[in-house]
Amino acid sequence: MAQGGVMMPTLPPKAAYVVRQRQTRQHHCHWPGCTRQVPPAMWGCREHWYRLPKPLRDRIWRAYRPGQEADQRPSREYLEAARDVQAWIAENTTKELPL
Repeated sequence: MAQGGVMMPTLPPKAAYVVRQRQTRQHHCHWPGCTRQVPPAMWGCREHWYRLPKPLRDRIWRAYRPGQEADQRPSREYLEAARDVQAWIAENTTKELPL
C-alpha cells in the first residue's frame, strides 16, 4: 500500500488489529501508578511497554487474542503472563512517580 508515494509495510493481522483499535472506554496503562489512557487492546503506554524485558513483552503478545478486550475473556496464558509482568515490575523497579 502506498502512502505519499512511499510503500508502507503490511502488518501481520494481529498487529494490524491492535493498531486500528481506538480508545473505546476508560483503560489505563497496566504499569503500577500510570494513569495514561491507552486503547483497551494495548497492555500499556509506549514508554512502559518498552521498559518490560522483551521476553515478557513477547509472552503478553503471544497470549493476547484480538477481541479479548471486548469480550473480557483473556486466556489463562494471558493472565499468567500479566501476573508475571506485575511481579517483574515489583521486583525490578523502585517506587517512582507515574509518568
